[in-house]
Amino acid sequence: MFSSMRLRAFLMAFTSAFLCFIVFWMAVLLLNPTAISSSRQQEEVPLEQGGSLYLPTKSDCMTLLLCEEGDHPSLFFLLRFDPVEGCIPIFAFPQQLVLTHKQVAEPAEKIFAAHGIEGIRQALQESWNLPVDRYLMLSKEATQEQFGPTALTLSEQVELTVGGIGITLEKGVQLLDGQRLWELLRKELPADTLLQCELLPELMALCINQHLEYLQQDYSSSLFSAAVNAGTSDLIFSDYDTRRQAAAFLSQLSEEPAQPLTAEFVRNPDATLSLSDDSLQAVLAAFDAQAAPTQSS
Repeated sequence: MFSSMRLRAFLMAFTSAFLCFIVFWMAVLLLNPTAISSSRQQEEVPLEQGGSLYLPTKSDCMTLLLCEEGDHPSLFFLLRFDPVEGCIPIFAFPQQLVLTHKQVAEPAEKIFAAHGIEGIRQALQESWNLPVDRYLMLSKEATQEQFGPTALTLSEQVELTVGGIGITLEKGVQLLDGQRLWELLRKELPADTLLQCELLPELMALCINQHLEYLQQDYSSSLFSAAVNAGTSDLIFSDYDTRRQAAAFLSQLSEEPAQPLTAEFVRNPDATLSLSDDSLQAVLAAFDAQAAPTQSS
């Protein structure tokens, strides 16, 4: 487990590196349009329509379900683009979390094994009345191929195994490709999936809020295409294109729109997990669930 000092150092050290994972692994389509730094560039998307100030509506919001492509994703992520509330909440839950699918309560891993990502989407709707608009599954291999070299400052020497070969990354600035970045992130992450559920949304929010100026709107369309083509998704280009104005509005409304949700998971007698009542209510509020559900357990 990380000490508080090591956790803080880890968060800061991996900010720029994890940006690559945000771009390709965590839904570029919703985040890139907000990447314009108002102090450096002028927003190309008009915020006025016919002399009236543009205001986003509920139709501009979108909830995205994300996971790694494969037979056994260990974590699932919910990310909501919400310009109406001026935020991008991020929530992660493990495969042991119990959801209800077709009136049967079982862990997410069993639902995914039998019904795929669509089953998880249906279970979130049935369990919590939480609608998921789109899903995106990206493979580790596909995302690694997208990365160019990324400069990262290491606070200490790190031993890694990459492609079956042991390497040493020295303290200081290192230029790492996607495969080395992946292995470094995997090595530093805690093995406990509940800690990962806390840490990864924090990392994602940190990158979204502090480093979006590294992205350029003039190639956000190609990044969207790269992200979708790198995996399996039901996203279409209009999902990105019709939200450019809402994203511009959000980027000017808040300097820190991304908000990680830290949830409390309760261990059930059969070793599965449920959300605590308070955490469940927080998730429902953040993701605009339509009504209070009955907790699955």
